[in-house]
Amino acid sequence: MSKGVTRLIKNLSHRNVSVRRSAAEALSNADERAVYPLMRALRDVNPGVQDAAMRALISIGGEVTAYMVLPLLRDEACLRNMAMIILKDIGRDAVPLLRSLFRDKDDDVRKFAVDLLSDIGYCDYPEKITHILQSDPNINVRASAAKAIGLLHYKDAVPELIAALKDKEWVCFSALESLALIKDEAAVEPILSLLDSPFDSLRFAAIEALGRIGSDSSSNPLIAHLHKTAGFEKKVTIRSLIQIGITPSMSKISDVLLEMFTNSDDWDEKFIALKGLIGLKEDRAIYHIIDFAGSLDPSNPENEEKLHIIKELLCNSECSDSLIGILSDPTIRYRGRQIAIEVLGDQKCRKAIPHLLNMCENKFGSIRRAAITALGAMNEKDFQQTFIDTIEDHDGHVRREAVSALGKIGDKTAIQSILKILHVEKYRDVLEEAVRSVLTIDSSVLLPHLHEFNNIVKEIIAKCSHDLDILLFLSREEDVRIRASALLGLGKVRNEDSYNRLKEAIYDEEPEIRRATVQAMGELNCCHNEITSALKDQDMQVRLYAVHAFGRSSQKDTIHILIPMLSDKEIPVVLSAIDAISQFGGEKSLGALHTLLNHAEGVVREKAQQAIDSCMSLAPTD
Repeated sequence: MSKGVTRLIKNLSHRNVSVRRSAAEALSNADERAVYPLMRALRDVNPGVQDAAMRALISIGGEVTAYMVLPLLRDEACLRNMAMIILKDIGRDAVPLLRSLFRDKDDDVRKFAVDLLSDIGYCDYPEKITHILQSDPNINVRASAAKAIGLLHYKDAVPELIAALKDKEWVCFSALESLALIKDEAAVEPILSLLDSPFDSLRFAAIEALGRIGSDSSSNPLIAHLHKTAGFEKKVTIRSLIQIGITPSMSKISDVLLEMFTNSDDWDEKFIALKGLIGLKEDRAIYHIIDFAGSLDPSNPENEEKLHIIKELLCNSECSDSLIGILSDPTIRYRGRQIAIEVLGDQKCRKAIPHLLNMCENKFGSIRRAAITALGAMNEKDFQQTFIDTIEDHDGHVRREAVSALGKIGDKTAIQSILKILHVEKYRDVLEEAVRSVLTIDSSVLLPHLHEFNNIVKEIIAKCSHDLDILLFLSREEDVRIRASALLGLGKVRNEDSYNRLKEAIYDEEPEIRRATVQAMGELNCCHNEITSALKDQDMQVRLYAVHAFGRSSQKDTIHILIPMLSDKEIPVVLSAIDAISQFGGEKSLGALHTLLNHAEGVVREKAQQAIDSCMSLAPTD
């Protein structure tokens, strides 16, 4: 045993708690020789030392550790619990050892063994667990066996699980849970027989299991049972019917679902009722669903998720007169009407069009915005004039949606109206949408007007456009941000004119321009000589982007060009060079990286070692 491990084991008995805890933590990297001392440390009076010892044993792991920990299952409660955690985390290595515990005289030990197999989620002798279910004298052990069979998904034991439905109530519960997990059709009839049980809890468990199995053959018996029940049992039955899949022939339960949705304060219950009502196409529920959705504050993350679920369910249903009627119902709060409009738009509900057009005149901006968005989703040229009129709305959000809708329609007759916005609009998001719309309809229209726009609009055009002529024009603007954005855009256009403009711009006096140019060259994987010259640029970021560009290059001599960058005076450049060089692998990469293991900066040494490890896994390319 090494002196270091010997010292750590000795420190497990140190009078200072911190020393004992640190020693236990450090031994997590030791081998099986540290297992016994760590097991003794589990009995330390300090919980911190106990916890550190437990985690160290988990880290060491293996069958030897599991074997030595196994006897602790018979010890006092605290040690027993720690042993359970250790064995569970050791996992599959512990599984062969647990089999021997099935014959233990102690009921608790047999139960612990079965429970551990459930927690580990693996067992290569599940038939032995089935035997326990059939023959163990202890009810708790049999219940654990029944549960384990389901968690291990051992389908061959379905007959034994069905037989266990006649066992004691506690075993029956576990058997039902497992049958629900396995979802075998053969279990449906035996479970249905439990609907006549005199025990409420057993009937509830049987109903829930039928819902989770999801077999159509249990639908009619559950509907029949529905008429015999009341209160909580009725709700449980409805929940299971919904899980199976309610059909219109089950419409008699819509009143129950509607009552459940409107009167329950529990979201889970509301959700079950909501799914059922929409599945039944129950128009009476639309008002209540929208009214509830409108009452939710969307700024609350939980409510945001609920709203998403409600809208998604409604969107998957049919466009209904009840939903359209919400738009003109004065008793529905405006947020509810907004949700109804959004759903109608997602449904592309054409019969709602006249009502949506009316909503474009609503006093609430959010309603107008939702109506324009809904109409835009239908992508109809007939609404173009409405959108053109709306781009003068006093609400910027509404203007943005109107401009977006015009872009989707794609009619060139709308371009002049959109161009006017580019001269007067104050909000950047509206300008961006207007630029995208013009570019979508006909990008060539912008070129003759470029000199008319202010710098903000020009910069947006430079960022959004892929048009070569526009980008070349804007790449010579006086404003540095416009030039930089246009040059970055040229990185998306493979053309000789793009290459020539970038080769010229790499020598611009503005560092920001050179940075954008190198990034564009990297995107195009072009201009090898110019990127090479950028590696000597005075600006650190230009050099950084040049290294990045070479890192994605397929040039054969790239590694020779990058190696000198490992000596750059700026650490970010060195780190990027390490990343780039490590991708090539081979002896040259390894040799260059090894020189950094004595670098003055720790972050460079660490990065170099990681890169060397990575290179070792690559096939040599030299």
